[in-house]
This record gives sequence, structure tokens and C-alpha cells, in this order.
Amino acid sequence: MRLLHKAAKQYSTGPWLGGLKDLASRAVFYLSLLNFIQISATFYYITLKPNYQWFLPWVSFGAYFGILMFLVLIVMFLEYKFVIPSTYMFLNRQEYLHQNLIRKDLRRLQEKLERIEKKLDEERDGSRNNKPS
Repeated sequence: MRLLHKAAKQYSTGPWLGGLKDLASRAVFYLSLLNFIQISATFYYITLKPNYQWFLPWVSFGAYFGILMFLVLIVMFLEYKFVIPSTYMFLNRQEYLHQNLIRKDLRRLQEKLERIEKKLDEERDGSRNNKPS
């Protein structure tokens, strides 16, 4: 059980690794758009048009690409509706658990607030005890 716990533990490498991965994944988005268009055209002219023109003569490249864009919109809708909320829940949990600067600031503020409340309580108790009966 101890080995499993060690294997499942997450380690902090600082912000550089996450920053590099984030930047690379943002750049890949633009490259994947070009890749998607090229693969779509290749599939249409090499596979779809020669093999299915007798069955789907109405499918021009424009219609085919329009259908693909419609499918992309459906996938984007499903991502927006279901996957993004789950992703943010996961990321919020990760941020809360691992050296979150806001969490540290909140902890310091909570400690200060508790000290202030304690002083106020002591002053209130002191003023009650000093009242003439």
C-alpha cells in the first residue's frame, strides 16, 4: 500500500514545465487546423470521391467540408457542455491542493482575522468585567 501511495503522489517541478506544455499545446492548435484541412482534402480526393461517387454524386468538396464543419461544431458543443466544466473542476482541485498562492494568502488573512477576533473578544470580556454592578 505504501508503494502505491508513493507511485500516485504528484510532484511539483515549478511553473516551467507546465508553462512549456501550455505554450506548446496552444501553438499546436493552429498547426492542427492546417493539418485538418489537408487531411480532409486528401481523404476526399483519394478515398471518398473515387470510391463513393456512384453512391453520393451530390457530395462536392464544399458539401463534404461543410458536413465536417457541422460535425466539428457538434463536438465543440459537447465539449462546452460537458467536458469543460469537468476539466475546470479538476483544475480547481489541483490548484487548491498544490501550492496555491491565493490559498496561502487566504490562510494568512484567516490567521490575522482570528487574532483580531480574539483581541476584540478579550476587550469585550474586559469591558464587561469592569462595569459597575
